[in-house]
Amino acid sequence: MNGWKVTAIIFIILFILETVFFIGILSIGFSEIDKENQCIYNVCSSPIYNSYTYYDYEGICECYVNGILKKTEYLT
Repeated sequence: MNGWKVTAIIFIILFILETVFFIGILSIGFSEIDKENQCIYNVCSSPIYNSYTYYDYEGICECYVNGILKKTEYLT
C-alpha cells in the first residue's frame, strides 16, 4: 500500500540531484566562457595580435602574431 510513497520520495530525490548537477555544470561552463572572454578582451586585445589560444585546464592564454607566440599569461 505504501509502495507509491517510497517511489515518489525516490523520484523527488533524483529530481533534486539532477537539478543540482545541471546547475553545477552550467556554472562551470559559464565561468570558463568568462575566462576565455577575459583572454580575448583583456590579454589579447591589442590590434597587433591576430589570434589567441586559451587552454581551459591550465588557465593559460596565448596571443599570436602571424602564427608566432608573442605573449603568454596565466589567468586565475
